[in-house]
Amino acid sequence: MDKDNELIENFKNGDTGALGLLIEKYKGPLYNYILSLVKDAGAADDIFQEVFLKIVDRPDVYKNTGSFKAWLFTVGRNMCMDHFRAAGNHVSLDAELDEDFTLHDVLSSDERSPLETLLNSEDGRYIDGALAVLPSEQREVIVLRQTMSFKEIAATLNCPIGTVLARASRGYKKMQEHLIKEGVTEAAYAG
Repeated sequence: MDKDNELIENFKNGDTGALGLLIEKYKGPLYNYILSLVKDAGAADDIFQEVFLKIVDRPDVYKNTGSFKAWLFTVGRNMCMDHFRAAGNHVSLDAELDEDFTLHDVLSSDERSPLETLLNSEDGRYIDGALAVLPSEQREVIVLRQTMSFKEIAATLNCPIGTVLARASRGYKKMQEHLIKEGVTEAAYAG
């Protein structure tokens, strides 16, 4: 049994500290993912809390049939879609990024991924620009890839792993083309 499943089982058996450990483990990656979808810190805070309240209210909702992480991100994604529906917005992840929204807003200061390291460099604005030109399905895969395996992303998005791999490949290629077009050479962003 993996550590996440063990913690969930411990929580189901009355160990509230086990849930605290899961929240601590996933607070950065899950919150960042939710924020990348809703682009509103207040809404992201609420949705993040709702995800874990779902576990508190109904601990048996997770059936231990796969990756807890993928299940958790799926619940977060579904709650984001519910948020859009409740707000009367057309539910689509194909919306363009807001002009003032950058990936800097998505990555937390205590969660350092390779992409965040690059974003914090001088050339981070180029990466933000490259992400902004991607269709949302490719952007979503690239954001998730910072904390998940392709298999977990496929489970989260409920699509075949081949689709996830294709979205990632196309997304990275488009980003590279955009960076080249902007005059950013590989040497400039290789670190």
